[in-house]
Amino acid sequence: MEAWSPTETVPELPDGECQVWWAVPAEARGWHAALLAPDELQRRERLLRPADRHRMTVAYALARLVLGAHLGTDPEGIRFERTCLHCAGPHGKPQITGSEVRFSLSHSGDRVAFAVTRGVEVGVDVEELRPTLDLDALADTVLAEKEASELAGMATDGKLRAFLTYWTRKEAVLKATGEGLQIPLNALTVTGPDAPPQLAAWIGRPGTPARFELHDLTPGDGYLAALAALDRPVGHVREYAGSTLLA
Repeated sequence: MEAWSPTETVPELPDGECQVWWAVPAEARGWHAALLAPDELQRRERLLRPADRHRMTVAYALARLVLGAHLGTDPEGIRFERTCLHCAGPHGKPQITGSEVRFSLSHSGDRVAFAVTRGVEVGVDVEELRPTLDLDALADTVLAEKEASELAGMATDGKLRAFLTYWTRKEAVLKATGEGLQIPLNALTVTGPDAPPQLAAWIGRPGTPARFELHDLTPGDGYLAALAALDRPVGHVREYAGSTLLA
C-alpha cells in the first residue's frame, strides 16, 4: 500500500489508472453522517449492530470524500443513482449521472474498499477469511465444475483461501457489470489462487471473458480482495489508506 501523508491531497486520477482506498469501521466519526444521503441514513438506522452501522457510514463517507476531490465538488452534495439494470428499481450499482468517474464499494468484517476510475466500469470485492464458513454448503452455488474439482484436490488448510479467491474474483466481475448476484456465481469460471487472476469462462457468454482485466488486491492479513475492469484496461492499480481523509 502506497504511503499517503496527512499533508497530501487525494492524488490525481489519470486515465488508465484505478485507485483503491481502504478503511476500517472503527474510523467512523460523528461528522461522517452529514456525508450520507437521506435514504442511506434511513438504511443505516435499520441496521441492528453498531459495527454494521459504522461499516456503512465509513464506506459512504470515504466514497464521497474521494469523489469530491476528483470531481472538484462538495462531498456532501454528491448523490448516487442506483437504477437496477433488470427491474429499474433503486438498488443497482451506484453511479453519478453525467460523470465519467466510475466506482465500486465493498466491505467485509473490518475492511472497507472503494475503487474509482475514469471511464472504466470497475468492480471491487473484499471478503474476510472466516474459518466458520461452510464451504461444502456453498460450493454448489459458487463454484463451477472445474473450480470445484480443483478445490477438492487441495490440502484442507488451503481450501478457505482458495474458495474465497474464486469468490472475490467472481464478485468483482459481477460488480463491474452491475449485475451483482442476479447472476449465479457458478456460471463464471475464474483462475485459482496459484494463477494470475483471470475470467476464464462465462456460461452463455463465450466472448465475455476477453472483455475483463482482473487484479488481486492487498487488504491485509485475514482478508482477500479482487478488482475487475470491463472493456478498458487499468494498467495501474494504486492502493491507499483512507484514514487521514476520514479523520
